[in-house]
Amino acid sequence: MKKAGDLLKEFFDKMGIPAKKIDTIYSCWNEIAGKEIAENTRVIDIKKEEISVEADHPGWIQIINLRKEQILKNINEKFPEKKIIEIKVILKRG
Repeated sequence: MKKAGDLLKEFFDKMGIPAKKIDTIYSCWNEIAGKEIAENTRVIDIKKEEISVEADHPGWIQIINLRKEQILKNINEKFPEKKIIEIKVILKRG
């Protein structure tokens, strides 16, 4: 399954419109959380000062909670305007 960002890039490429790369917490999650965490989690929502993340196993919830301070630091260094102070992690259903 392709990511929405990849589909948009393909669309703009086909239309001959240069797509400006815009970094978001969603698109930078791998860099923010680290490859291993990012492969097993995904950002599902950002509201006010909280980021919601979905994990595919309870163990990843624990790992994110253990690394919460570093992840928040990474987010706020890259996106200081967001002022994220909390990470809520839920288990993926199904």
